[in-house]
Amino acid sequence: MNLEGVIAQATALSERLQLLLSNERQHVNKTNRDALCLLHWSLIFDHHQGMLFLLRHRFNAPAFALMRPLEEAFLRLFVAMYGTENQTKALWNGTYKTKFEVVWKQVYEKIGLELEPRFDPWFKAKVKALHGFTHGGKEQLARQARGSDIVSSYTDDEVRSLVRETMPIALLTALLTTAFLEYPAEHQRAVEIFNEYVQSAGSVQNERTSVQKP
Repeated sequence: MNLEGVIAQATALSERLQLLLSNERQHVNKTNRDALCLLHWSLIFDHHQGMLFLLRHRFNAPAFALMRPLEEAFLRLFVAMYGTENQTKALWNGTYKTKFEVVWKQVYEKIGLELEPRFDPWFKAKVKALHGFTHGGKEQLARQARGSDIVSSYTDDEVRSLVRETMPIALLTALLTTAFLEYPAEHQRAVEIFNEYVQSAGSVQNERTSVQKP
């Protein structure tokens, strides 16, 4: 699939996930956490689809700059669901400070993934890179020149990688939120969409492997 197809496929999937909690769904806020979840849900999918829109129109720098806010919004959603009461209050009053490494480890534990031995140094390097993309660091500046020409030099592979990195966040948002809010029908649909994505990604990987074989 060409790059335009990859972005279009991701956009369609993101829209399907977002519509799981459309305005037609009657939401009953049992606690102040429920409202926080819905607000973060909206923010996450706005960020995600905004990134994909920018990539579709070749505005790569602002799209990459949104990866950190997208990831932070997801981590705050997780805290809204499973954090302490004090953390929930801090989210509401705007004083919460996101601890990327701590919360990601909690996410891994929640979904049953084991942390690899090199997780800590890898993750610190990742957070540093995300910060650079968002705040105009060397990660952005190095991609604003091609030879002696001042022009965006993001490669197709880099754009594909960004799209691929955003998809787990969109999928986990749907899976975790529908489970937390106790919406069984929507959660089942999220599981089905997740399985479709995994199968599709596996098929693409198999095709690449077969092409590389001599």
